[in-house]
Amino acid sequence: MQISDESEPLLTLQERSDLINSEFTPPFISCDPKLLSIFVVAFDTRAGNVVEWKYPESYSLTGVEFKALPSGAHNVQHDIMIFEFATHYGLAAYIMKQVDNTAERGARMKSVGVISSNYLALSQHEERLVELAQDSVERPGEYEQLIQYFAEFNQSSSVPVSLEMKANSVGSMYDLFKSQGVQIFTLWKMLLLKKRILLQCTPPISRQCSYVLCLAAICHSQFTQSYPLFYVTVNDMTTLNYKQSYIACSADMILKTKGTQVYDVYVTGSAVVDAHGEMFPVTRGDIIRYNQLCGAVDKEYGKKNTSEVDRLIQGYFSVLTTDLFNTLTNLMSGSRGMQPADLKDIRLHNSDLPYLQTLVDKLGYDVQLFSRVAVKNTSPL
Repeated sequence: MQISDESEPLLTLQERSDLINSEFTPPFISCDPKLLSIFVVAFDTRAGNVVEWKYPESYSLTGVEFKALPSGAHNVQHDIMIFEFATHYGLAAYIMKQVDNTAERGARMKSVGVISSNYLALSQHEERLVELAQDSVERPGEYEQLIQYFAEFNQSSSVPVSLEMKANSVGSMYDLFKSQGVQIFTLWKMLLLKKRILLQCTPPISRQCSYVLCLAAICHSQFTQSYPLFYVTVNDMTTLNYKQSYIACSADMILKTKGTQVYDVYVTGSAVVDAHGEMFPVTRGDIIRYNQLCGAVDKEYGKKNTSEVDRLIQGYFSVLTTDLFNTLTNLMSGSRGMQPADLKDIRLHNSDLPYLQTLVDKLGYDVQLFSRVAVKNTSPL
């Protein structure tokens, strides 16, 4: 899993333990998790995706039918989608059932979803929505259970949630790390630059939605925030065009052809390219950090404790991000520029200087780097 390279020593047992148990967890967010709407989206052989039913009836759901039934859904039996909807967020559970009738062309496809004001509050509905979606394809036209769920949930008290908790609840952090390899550090750097990041996906969509949440988590700190849009479609072109920063995934391949109109970074599997299709370079610093984290992850994964592996990965990036911005902030308030020792203290390398110059320029940090004279214009980022 590691990349052959002359690198610094791997993380020690104590360092791994410190990362797993560090106080990096983002503060809990006391949000109002009440549901704004519950709905059923179905595929009609004549009309396409339609909102079959919604509650309350007055709540506008125009366009949700394309979010809750993604392109290619007919190729899978079930799926889970998270998506931004207007100024809120939605989660939908999709089920396909084989049926013996010509009107539905042998397959009944429906999604049952909810809309909430905060995406961190959505995952608690997943299990029940899957059950309701299954019931919806078995007994079409029966909506009493959906109204009951909506009413009962909104009568319950709010539960504080956190980004770290939700990112790790499905164990996807390790999967993301494995799938991206050393390019996970390219994505981390792009996140700090507030780039528009689009992940290509095909149904099932649920894994990529989890990756979006994980990417939001690895750059989360008191200095940075991310903008997860989760699943997007070609109908979101206008939104993507004016967003200055986001993380999203899509099964609509046409978006890839739009380049700079809608994204800065495009991810296909482990390939991370810019809007012109050019691969981002991997620096020696990326390789050193990857080998350090890889060695620690391999040791923890050998204990078969997935939750600790997830915490270790997120802890590593959280410390990396916090130390970087703390150092830049302290240097801004002092009289000296960044020195080689400062780089080593924050796990950066001379090869990271072009990126670092781009970062301080982009975010407005008045910090003088010790780098070579030409470094300012050498970054491809």
